[in-house]
Amino acid sequence: MLRPAPAPGREAGRALDAGSSAGGAVASAAPFARDLALVALAKAAVSALVLALGFRAVSDDDFARVVLAQAWAHAPRLDPTGTSWLPFPFWLNGAVFLALGRVFAATLEVARAVAFALGVASAALVYVSARWITGERRAALAGTLLAGAFPWSACLGVATVPELPTAALSLFAVASLVTPPAGPAPPAGRALLGALALALATLSRYEPWPVAAAFAAMALLAAARLGQSRAAQATLALAALAALAGPAAWIAWNRVAHGEALHFLARVASYRSALGPDGDGTLLRLFAYPAAMVREEPELFLTPIALALVAWRARRGAAPGAARPLPPLLRAARPYALPGAVAAFQIAALSLALVRDGAPTHHPERATLLALLLLALAVGDLSERAFRGASAGVRRALGGALLAVLCVGVFFRPHLRREHFNPRTDEVAIGRAAAELTPPSAPLLIEVVDYGHLATLAALGRPEGAHPDRSIDPRDPPVPSSFDDPASLARRAAGVGATYLVGRVRPPVVDLAGPPLATRGAWGLWAAPSATGALRAAPEAAP
Repeated sequence: MLRPAPAPGREAGRALDAGSSAGGAVASAAPFARDLALVALAKAAVSALVLALGFRAVSDDDFARVVLAQAWAHAPRLDPTGTSWLPFPFWLNGAVFLALGRVFAATLEVARAVAFALGVASAALVYVSARWITGERRAALAGTLLAGAFPWSACLGVATVPELPTAALSLFAVASLVTPPAGPAPPAGRALLGALALALATLSRYEPWPVAAAFAAMALLAAARLGQSRAAQATLALAALAALAGPAAWIAWNRVAHGEALHFLARVASYRSALGPDGDGTLLRLFAYPAAMVREEPELFLTPIALALVAWRARRGAAPGAARPLPPLLRAARPYALPGAVAAFQIAALSLALVRDGAPTHHPERATLLALLLLALAVGDLSERAFRGASAGVRRALGGALLAVLCVGVFFRPHLRREHFNPRTDEVAIGRAAAELTPPSAPLLIEVVDYGHLATLAALGRPEGAHPDRSIDPRDPPVPSSFDDPASLARRAAGVGATYLVGRVRPPVVDLAGPPLATRGAWGLWAAPSATGALRAAPEAAP
């Protein structure tokens, strides 16, 4: 990984990519900054388009994370959830809520603005990673633009979940160990930056944990190589330790707080077990993640095949002794070997965890985002090199092949997706209405039909004053909804001191509380009547 510094005559344009002389770094800082600005603007435009098309959330987890961050802002604590969810995203979002508390309430809109900003920042991290991997400006820029625009990256760039920032931090860390084709080897200090990025990533999601293990092993191997200075060896050893700090701290915390070091794994496994068998055998589970990648982003896999076919035909048709019709793409792909091996190791670890019921319960493609980002970088990089170095006829063939790939993707994509997004429009709307129409300190009782009540809580913005009427956690005994009959509703509202009710507009609620103060779709907001009067109004249902 680390080699002696290059001769001082290397061109200045490679300085930022390879960490060469200070003068070269200054000379290349301006185009580097322009590229970063272009990447940020492009990612912002993609995110704005995604929002304009109506996307708001991947699943109910998006709203659950906002609610937990709002609760943390109201009452900060070291472990924001007390569950298996890792703490850093809640610290970050909760800190933003606290910082803006004097100007803005801790609303769903603020959380979405934070997600938008993190998506743009993630694109910048991806660009820096691409420069480190390729050592070539235009190829890195092409790859980064594609990595910010493929559908899952586009959607996760505005969702209130930490998958995209986590994957970008992981990619940044892996790229910090890569030696670009033109050299020189990266400085040891870059590996330390990568390790710090991994520490944040491993405290955000579990998917980077295998990446952290691979990073630590590679950093220690680099430190053990001959020719390293003592300072470089110490820095690389420190980077290895820092990469493992997040998992080590979380395991230690679980041992202290829950009495079991791997308590979080037990919680995830018990939840999946409570959901019941999914019907997939061991073999299907082992290949679930690769299959999800191909199913969700087929264009990223079809494009390299199209490039290879065009290159094969062009070289077969080239006259003997003629100039190459295409640049050597295999040689250009070599820098992706090390990051690709780390991504493959991560997916193998996730597949084993899925077999043992220790992996995410839905949208498995989210967990493969590091591999998808890396693949997008490679596809964009190689496509740009191919177009730049190809003859006119080969460029036309490349254009036709890429157009065919897009058409195939557009046609088949709707038939491949297994799970869809859920914006919870009505639940969000009634939560916003409740925030506007009720006093800030007024307690509310929220009907729980499914996990959509989390969208209502997130839009309300004050989970400390809202009370779900029951638990639907599959690990808990089933409980009927108190909104199913007037007397049960009256007792439940009185038990939590609720002065307002939020639920579906149905006869039991209307019989108890009368016409709603506001309706949004199938949902309504009511002022809760007094417990005595409510029970008198429904004596037949009283115990």
